[in-house]
Amino acid sequence: MDWIRMKSGDLAAFERLYRAHVQPMMRYGLKITDNPALVQDCIQDLFEEIWNTRQQLSDTPYPRFYLLRALRNKLSKALSKQSFVSNGEMSLASGDQPVAYVELEIVARETETQNRETLRKMLDGLPRRQQEAIHLRFYDNIPYENIAEMMDMNYQSVLNLVQRALKALRKGFSVKAPRH
Repeated sequence: MDWIRMKSGDLAAFERLYRAHVQPMMRYGLKITDNPALVQDCIQDLFEEIWNTRQQLSDTPYPRFYLLRALRNKLSKALSKQSFVSNGEMSLASGDQPVAYVELEIVARETETQNRETLRKMLDGLPRRQQEAIHLRFYDNIPYENIAEMMDMNYQSVLNLVQRALKALRKGFSVKAPRH
């Protein structure tokens, strides 16, 4: 297993891990932010940290799960450090953008924030097993087969669990979504 070999200092195993996971990590990161440069920087930083601290890392049968979760945490920290003022607002100050465009950008960002908060609250209201399955599948991009193994369930039960959770979320979101 490349993870264990990498931990013992095998540079070729580290390179194989990087090559096997960099594209899925990039796709996943772009679901979190639309800033590809930030995603690339976080991936590079993450792999540098992994190499530098490889001897302290735990063994994992699911390196992709570990890498995606670590990337999500790194992106979350990076995004929280970024300025609250958007590029559109900065352009407004310099006179490069029409006012209507910036207003639409601000409204869109506020709406997205409200939708994320609503979704977070609804996720918190789901039973724990449904929360876990949803997080593993949609936040960590873990395949259903691996979720079944991780949660000690059969494949069809995981599908049913996720479907019930999605049905509850859709129902709850349609009730809470603002009407125009």
